[in-house]
Amino acid sequence: QEKYDDPLQIVRHARAAVKEANARAARMQNQTTQQLQQRVKDLKYWSNEIDRELQDMKDENEDLVRCYRRLGLSLEITGKAGRCNESCFAVRRKKVQIGDVGSDRVDQELHKEKDLVSESTKQMKELGAVIERQLETNQATRKAMIRDLTLKQEAISLDNRSVSMGSEAVKNSLRTPDGDRLEYRDGAPLQRMSEYQEWIENTANNLNYSAKARVNSRKIGQRMLQVLRELAQQMRNEAIAIESLLKDSIRTWTEWRDSLQAQVAGKDKEMRSADAAIDEITFSLKQKGGPLQVALNRQSQRGLRPGIELCNDKAQYALHQELMMLKSSLLALENQLDKSKESRKRLGAERDRLKGKLEVCEQNLVIDNEILRVIRSTFPPEIQLTGFLLSETK
Repeated sequence: QEKYDDPLQIVRHARAAVKEANARAARMQNQTTQQLQQRVKDLKYWSNEIDRELQDMKDENEDLVRCYRRLGLSLEITGKAGRCNESCFAVRRKKVQIGDVGSDRVDQELHKEKDLVSESTKQMKELGAVIERQLETNQATRKAMIRDLTLKQEAISLDNRSVSMGSEAVKNSLRTPDGDRLEYRDGAPLQRMSEYQEWIENTANNLNYSAKARVNSRKIGQRMLQVLRELAQQMRNEAIAIESLLKDSIRTWTEWRDSLQAQVAGKDKEMRSADAAIDEITFSLKQKGGPLQVALNRQSQRGLRPGIELCNDKAQYALHQELMMLKSSLLALENQLDKSKESRKRLGAERDRLKGKLEVCEQNLVIDNEILRVIRSTFPPEIQLTGFLLSETK
């Protein structure tokens, strides 16, 4: 007779095996659920960290954008300072230099200001390029964190669904082999799974890159503010120096103009005196003409005396002395007249020379006054010793 196991024993063993398998499955499922819940907590923690970092990055990026906008306004203001400098040069070219008066110190300072404005513009553009690159870096870092946050939010949703599946499985207990067969799949991922350490490093790298980008942004902003403050201080100091030299130049030209006006007035007075002397000498010469003609007529008349009567008597001697005196006086007056005319000519030439200098002086004075009162008034008031004064609305 063939031996066989007791059916009741088989049923008991089968039920025990099923019970043990169910218990083991429940324990493992509970452990998996706990792991999933812990995973959700980790994901939420890192999501909060990324969200906080995103907010910090947003604030830092907005500060850097404001710095970039401020830099653009400062660059525009510096351009106005450059145009003011060019206008000064355009007007100063009309000046005529005379000796050391109104020297080129103003021009030298204007050249220094031109070089300073050019160098300031160059530095600002270089800073602008640095800020643009940093903004691009910030944007790339922000995109990476947003993508990481999006993936984590999706993972949280999926893992929460996985946790809820465990609780639903308890309610909907699976039937024993007497019922329908339970179908299952291996659940192979459609793409390569990353290692847990790789996942941690990816999140940490994103956070670290963002933190470094924020630090760099802050340093760039601080450096920009310092550079702008220094450049504005240098340009304002140079503007103050130019205005001071212009005032000195105006004072010098004014003093020289007054001196030239006094000299011209003196020459005019001397010329009037010379003209009066010439007129007086000319009048005297005219007056001497009558007596000389009388003396000459007498001499001619007495030369007609006959014979022995044509003698050198006292009257003849007196007539001769009179003629010699009149001729000597006429020669002296004519010589004095020539000297007076020559002196008058030199006085006229000297007055014309002084008058030419006076006209140049007055022209230069008008030019310097125009530069100081009109052109230099267009120098941007936003450029101060404390930096660029920019309103918050700009």
